[in-house]
Amino acid sequence: MRNLTIILVLLTLTACSSGQNIQLKYYDFAYQQEDRSKTSEQTGTKYLHINQVKIQGVADQQPLIQILRDNSVNITNYHFWSQHPKYTFTDSMARGLVKKVSNYKVIPAGKTAPQDGEFMLQVTVTKLAGHYEFGSLIEGQWFIYQFNAQGKQLLSSEFFSISTPLKDSGFDALIKAHQTGWEKLTDKISDVILAKSI
Repeated sequence: MRNLTIILVLLTLTACSSGQNIQLKYYDFAYQQEDRSKTSEQTGTKYLHINQVKIQGVADQQPLIQILRDNSVNITNYHFWSQHPKYTFTDSMARGLVKKVSNYKVIPAGKTAPQDGEFMLQVTVTKLAGHYEFGSLIEGQWFIYQFNAQGKQLLSSEFFSISTPLKDSGFDALIKAHQTGWEKLTDKISDVILAKSI
């Protein structure tokens, strides 16, 4: 009986003591309401095909990444993208291009067979992190292809490195800086597409 009492007391104490309550946080880009109305204004008859953004290396995961002073990388335990960043970045790129490149309908690659004169965009991200000195850091390369009778032809390609300082401390500020940097890249790509489509 004594052993049973001891076991019951231990079980009660174990049940009453709680572990550390850690709250997970998830982050995404902020979209304004006006973005939805813009998608219906695409007037072009040709398509701009967008491949899903590829993310390589350590950034190819859902936790947020930090580059520390000694160039080591910290992968956060409790701070995550709400979805894999390749989806967030692809969606953001498509929304931005819809606003800028109105003479083409922006669609995901593979939805229709590319026709003569249509463009395809491919973006590869090799670094996506918060940096101790530069704030948000996004690096990679983009490729713009145009289709013609001979097939797919590379029109333009460029390496990019975008650093955006944080306006505040914390992960909320890092995500806002990532979004600002990505929107700058989207604007640059849209300018190149517009120049090539003339």
